[in-house]
Amino acid sequence: MWYHADDYGVTAEQSKRILACYREGMLNSISVLPNSDALGEALQILDEADPEAQLRRVLHLNFVEGRPLAGADQVPLLVDKEGYFDKSFIHYFVQNGLKRGSARRRLAQQLKLEIAAQLRAVTVCHPYHITAVDSHQHYHMIPIIMDCLMEVLAQEEFAGCGIRQIRIPVDPLSPILRSPGLRRRIPAVNWMKWCILKRYAGRSRRRISAAGMESPVFFGIFFTCGMKWEIVRPLLPLYRDYANGRSAQLELMFHPGNLTAAYELLDARKKELEEFYMSDNRYLEAQCLKLLRKG
Repeated sequence: MWYHADDYGVTAEQSKRILACYREGMLNSISVLPNSDALGEALQILDEADPEAQLRRVLHLNFVEGRPLAGADQVPLLVDKEGYFDKSFIHYFVQNGLKRGSARRRLAQQLKLEIAAQLRAVTVCHPYHITAVDSHQHYHMIPIIMDCLMEVLAQEEFAGCGIRQIRIPVDPLSPILRSPGLRRRIPAVNWMKWCILKRYAGRSRRRISAAGMESPVFFGIFFTCGMKWEIVRPLLPLYRDYANGRSAQLELMFHPGNLTAAYELLDARKKELEEFYMSDNRYLEAQCLKLLRKG
């Protein structure tokens, strides 16, 4: 079972706060943001806390914030005029449906350049011992991005990386249907996310399986940034039973690493991300990971 933290490595201090959930709680898996200026320092902090690489380490593909590692001049379709990622999930969702022919090939080529650059950042440049892939705000579930990811992973350069798992961030319904009180607490926006991601889950699972990889059962979309003790404690046995019944691993997604100031953001212009990183819920999710260890 993976008790997982997204967004590792934004800053050194944020990385330490996430790793406190490893030392004091149940955390045993992290997603690393590859285009952070603190990437090297975050690896040093991680290796000091986890010298034998017991933590599962995951590439957190990022097309949401910060600058591209392939260079803005190489991926102009992914960035704004200042060279920062600026395309929303909905943008790629729409482009996936609209772009055909040479326009689609140009977008795919730039996506592959950036995916390869982000993979190199956590393998060649900074050896994180990555064994899985997910993405910031789940962009990899959009078919054009999923296809590009699978093509890059199949390249000879990355054949020895040891990638064994790719996240499919779609909670099964049956655990939540057995908990009507908690089901009514799911925010409407999270139901919308689930519906969009569910649309592509089967396709993604087939591609991942065909490549000889797997996807754990997932617990985290319905209560994104709300994985608090009073939510996780009653639902965890139901999700665990669901995964056990399918002889599958289970991944719980948390966001325990808060920032303390806007200047720490990868792109300080994005006020919605400022709220996301500085939410009090991050403290509560960290507390949940620590309470889970105490039972």
